Amino acid sequence: MKKIRMKRILGSVFVLFLIEVLLFFYISNNYLLIAGLLVLNLFLINRIFYLIKQLEISNSERIREASSIAEKSLDYAFNEVSVGIINYDPVTKEAKWLNPFADDIFRKDGQELISPELIQTYVTLAEKGKDIFKVADHVYRFNVDTEQNTITFKDITEESNLYQEKIGMQTAIGIVSVDNYDDVTDSMDDKQISYLNSFITTMVSDWMDEYHVFYKRLNAERYFFIAQLEDIKKMMDSKFQILDNIRKESNTREIAITLSMGISYGGETLNQTGNTAQTNLDTALVRGGDQVVVKEAKDNAKPIFYGGRTASVAKRTRVRSRAMSTAIQGILSESADVYIMGHRFPDMDAIGSAFGMARLAKFNGKEPWIVLEKNESIPDVDRVMSELEKYPELGKQIISPKEAMRKKTDSSLLIMVDYHKPSLSISQELYEQFDKVVIIDHHRRGDEFPAKPLLAYIESSASSASELVTELIEYQSNTQRKLDRFESTLLLAGIVVDTKSFSVRTTARTFDVASYLRTCGADSSLVQYLLSSDLDSYLEMNSLIAKSEYVTPDTVIVTGREDKEYDSVTAAKTADTLLSMVGINAAFVITKRTDKQIGISARSNGSINVQLIMENLGGGGHFTNAAVQLSNVTVTEVKEQLLKVIHQNIDVMYEEE
Repeated sequence: MKKIRMKRILGSVFVLFLIEVLLFFYISNNYLLIAGLLVLNLFLINRIFYLIKQLEISNSERIREASSIAEKSLDYAFNEVSVGIINYDPVTKEAKWLNPFADDIFRKDGQELISPELIQTYVTLAEKGKDIFKVADHVYRFNVDTEQNTITFKDITEESNLYQEKIGMQTAIGIVSVDNYDDVTDSMDDKQISYLNSFITTMVSDWMDEYHVFYKRLNAERYFFIAQLEDIKKMMDSKFQILDNIRKESNTREIAITLSMGISYGGETLNQTGNTAQTNLDTALVRGGDQVVVKEAKDNAKPIFYGGRTASVAKRTRVRSRAMSTAIQGILSESADVYIMGHRFPDMDAIGSAFGMARLAKFNGKEPWIVLEKNESIPDVDRVMSELEKYPELGKQIISPKEAMRKKTDSSLLIMVDYHKPSLSISQELYEQFDKVVIIDHHRRGDEFPAKPLLAYIESSASSASELVTELIEYQSNTQRKLDRFESTLLLAGIVVDTKSFSVRTTARTFDVASYLRTCGADSSLVQYLLSSDLDSYLEMNSLIAKSEYVTPDTVIVTGREDKEYDSVTAAKTADTLLSMVGINAAFVITKRTDKQIGISARSNGSINVQLIMENLGGGGHFTNAAVQLSNVTVTEVKEQLLKVIHQNIDVMYEEE
């Protein structure tokens, strides 16, 4: 329209110009010529003004029309489009205005559901890079504009449901293993074995059918199944009830049968998922069996543990121990020198197993070094250091972490004894310098573990790391290569400490090993001296015991003073002493350690699973002996955390009869 009017103006000018030219040539009278030109120019001016006015009127109409359209669009966007808008006060975080879509969500029965606290929550979530919130059954994705103090969001419930459905349809692979099958069937005849197989197959197949998964029996003690993740989540919700069912029915039949499972999902390939499932099963077995390990097939995923409500049953055989001894012999032969390191504030088991592995390295012609930090010692170890002055050859083996870092080479080997979590190393910096790592431990395996150890000999059924190391030595010793008296004494002391003088976690293998150490010259009177308490320590234990509080009729908690530091041995001996009293089946001792962390020493007589409690707090250990160390907290705060975990797990911390 604008172009047409401009053309008219130009056309009018051109026509009048032609007329004026004609008048100039055909009218000779100057007065008439001037008058004619004046009239024509006035007409031209009038015409131009008229067209300009029409053009201005057209522009105004266009502006009014555009404004009307914008108003309608804004009204539609604010009131009709399914996008919520919340404008809030930047200081008080109170909602100043909500569009109808947001108002419908956050106002129910005339009551405002939006609050300053809720708006602050959304702002905080946005700062953390999160953009999802839920209201009732709906899921919303939101964005916060802090400059405009506005929150916009849209409903993505359908999208979320489709995503969850896709996630739930992921393929999961599980492997089921029957614990103790060989041990149980050794004394059975064919008929009894047939009945046992029928019992196990019926229990497992009924459970599989309940969740509609595909399964196959691989052999007498292994099953394989494929399911969708949503099926696995249903199993997780029921906490894998099959474990309890099998245990109860087995107890009724007086057979020691339990199940272990490894389950994985979410791998990029089925091969990756299957391999992770096998690794998870191995972890469950290493942790003592009677449990399920579920873990996504990703490197940074953390495993979830179910079960583990019974104490570990001895599963290792002499064949396995001999095979491990041979494997370690091969690894030692390929290493230039050997560095042996225990956990921080090493106890007698860590010290004994370290000296035992040093002797094993000497058997294979390698120079061993035992890494100790002088500033991190307990009274028991201080007595060992004093006694070592009588054995200068053994004393020369001890070096500090800094010395070890200077001496090590690319072909050096690190042996971790009595622990497997890198964060518990005497020097984590030293641990990170080694590419070749061997682990010898008797604690249940946790989710923190070295990436690629050359060998991991973890037997949670063993009484101690000293017991495992002594068995390895037995298979390589002879008349020329054998333990000396002091090394034997340290190994025996390690066993005595962890078995509470052979009263817990003791098997026939433990006594066999102790007997072997005695034949090697282990001095029981020296063991008693090394493990004895001085008067100050005894009085300190008594002061802790005096603060005992009952949590349940057979469980007590002890808390040390906030302003006093206790060594780990004092806390452990306090828990052991409490456990020796009538009516106390479990004890938890909370103290501030010399490394400024707050530690819990947990002990039980076997009727209560203290390992389950400690794992919930980030620690670990055994069914009857566990611990955890926590940073940046007070003794009181740790006590509150412990009480909360105990009450949450009160129904599962007691062993099923």
